[in-house]
Amino acid sequence: MSKKKIKIGIIQRGKYGKRAEKRLRKAGFIVISYEIPEKIPVLIDDIEDISIPPSIFDVDILLSYALHPDINAAIIEKAEKLKPWIIIPGGAKAGSRIQLRKLAKKKNVNLILEDICCSTPKIDDPRVKEFFENFGSPEFEVIVRNGVVKDVIVKRETLCGSARFIAEKLKGTKLEEASTKAGFLAQINPCWASRGMDGKIHVSASLHKKAMEKAINKAMDSKGKF
Repeated sequence: MSKKKIKIGIIQRGKYGKRAEKRLRKAGFIVISYEIPEKIPVLIDDIEDISIPPSIFDVDILLSYALHPDINAAIIEKAEKLKPWIIIPGGAKAGSRIQLRKLAKKKNVNLILEDICCSTPKIDDPRVKEFFENFGSPEFEVIVRNGVVKDVIVKRETLCGSARFIAEKLKGTKLEEASTKAGFLAQINPCWASRGMDGKIHVSASLHKKAMEKAINKAMDSKGKF
């Protein structure tokens, strides 16, 4: 997939970040990863106690799965010199969006804050355009025969792998059921998004459902009714 060898750094914590590394390596990107301790105090007295190697900042894109306000603030501070694009998923656990955005603006660092990895927007920056074209909010293309989904092509992947999972499981589904099933499949795929009434897994379901609806509408516009 990757022509230009975009360099991506991943700060991992516990189970978070490992899937992203696997998928990005498979896609042909250069990946540098560093794992911080899973158990970290809520308040860190000395951020230098969480040693993060300088090499992790010498990248085009830095993904932080630290899920800690102090660490993410320190990452933005340390990124000032090399200025990679920084993507921080995790919602409220990652830190105050107002404070992190304010710090990023002060340090002139490009920052994307998101609740879940399948909500990453497209960024038109030539240095990193290929990454954002291939990973982020899901995009599909559907092939339909006689009202049944024969195949689903993933045009834009999710770092967790949900888009690929959905594409495979939708084959053979009736067209009128495809978008709803896409949303359902997003929720049963082993995703790390939060559960419960206000869980972000429902946001993921909605994103995949809408992406499938868009793909179906596009297919119907080009070929008429199936």
